[in-house]
Amino acid sequence: MKMTSILKSSAGIMSALALTAAADQMATAPVKEKEFTGKVDYVNADEHTLTVSDWLRHRTFDLGGNCAITRWDNTSGAINDLRPGEKVTVGYQNAHGVLAADRVTQEAMRVHGVVKSIDPARRQLVLGRWDHDKTLMLAQDCKVQVHDKMNDGLASIMPGDHVTVVYETPSGPAVAHEIARTTVSYTGAVVAIDVPHRTISVEDAVSTKQFSLANDCSIVMGTTIDAPMTDLRPGERLTVNYDKVNGVNVANRIAPTGPAPAATTAQVSPQ
Repeated sequence: MKMTSILKSSAGIMSALALTAAADQMATAPVKEKEFTGKVDYVNADEHTLTVSDWLRHRTFDLGGNCAITRWDNTSGAINDLRPGEKVTVGYQNAHGVLAADRVTQEAMRVHGVVKSIDPARRQLVLGRWDHDKTLMLAQDCKVQVHDKMNDGLASIMPGDHVTVVYETPSGPAVAHEIARTTVSYTGAVVAIDVPHRTISVEDAVSTKQFSLANDCSIVMGTTIDAPMTDLRPGERLTVNYDKVNGVNVANRIAPTGPAPAATTAQVSPQ
């Protein structure tokens, strides 16, 4: 009897120890990190909270002291860099109902299109797209990238330019924060126009370049940004924006920079 009691007591102690160890393990086990992507609704820098919503729900996150904030250009940021209207992805853990964030990454919202009009005074940009035009307001600190040069100024963006715009959507119109035109420019006189093959040759003082016109190439004539190739004239001075792709100069904007001479020997291949 005594031996049986001792065995039962030992079994009870072992069971209690096992339960305690399991409870301790559950208490110290890391909580699986989750992600939530949506638009910033509200930022409270004083309380270090961030409210984000998607199509169906909104969530408020507590930003810990070590929460890493990464801007859309991959630079390190701070809570004051977060604004309503931005798209973000939040990495967080749900600790008994408290959504504790350890990282917030801005996700750049981009739109591609052709500049139909730009008005720096009214801070307005209109992009033409295949489905519809998109109007954006220009942020006061809107950056401009032309080819590999940043902060080139709004005056360097012209109607007919093919651009990529980084924007945000606060309450009201979309707001552009960066405009990028990555093409190179070349200026010279037209020496050949081949309408059927959609190519032109242009020469400056030191070289001649042949350009293949992209299907959506903008040919700017006055206030028109979609003029036909037949409006181009031999001898006319043009500025061509183009990308070099596998050795081919692909033009996406052509604009005259001077009048065509009365007589020229340039070659024109008609349609």
